Amino acid sequence: AVVSTQSGHYGRERFLSHLKDSDETRGFVYPFPQKKLVFKTVKSGGPGGQNRDKRETKVQIKVNISDADWISERTKQSLIKKLDNSGHLHINEETSRSQSTNKNECIDKLYRLLLEHSYVPPQPTVEELAAERRKEKARKESRKQANRAKKYYSKRDNPFSFR
Repeated sequence: AVVSTQSGHYGRERFLSHLKDSDETRGFVYPFPQKKLVFKTVKSGGPGGQNRDKRETKVQIKVNISDADWISERTKQSLIKKLDNSGHLHINEETSRSQSTNKNECIDKLYRLLLEHSYVPPQPTVEELAAERRKEKARKESRKQANRAKKYYSKRDNPFSFR
């Protein structure tokens, strides 16, 4: 695993260490086709003095999700609430003073967002299904016994009630 020392968190390399580019379980193609991403740099806000006034360090990525053939339909449907009116996804980054670091962080954000929205929970195993059936059977038996107690005892004599 590769640790990004500039931002202090694990980068996308950590996530990719066990995935192949053709992995169908992931709902998108990685690495992203750079021609499909629109990068824009603007002057970053906030404190920073002369560096902030002179340099365009804030990076914005704009992705047209509806035309993105590298994203699965399932992932697109999951991302609908994050899109603007024209069907674009916007990601901004301005934490660093370096434009290249902010660009990499922006790509990381896009990767994590797509990874989060393409997640499909695994199918339960045979053992998990059997355990669930056993639990349901025990709950049913418990309800049956509780109903028996209600039927044969008055409230005052019920040994299952706590006072």
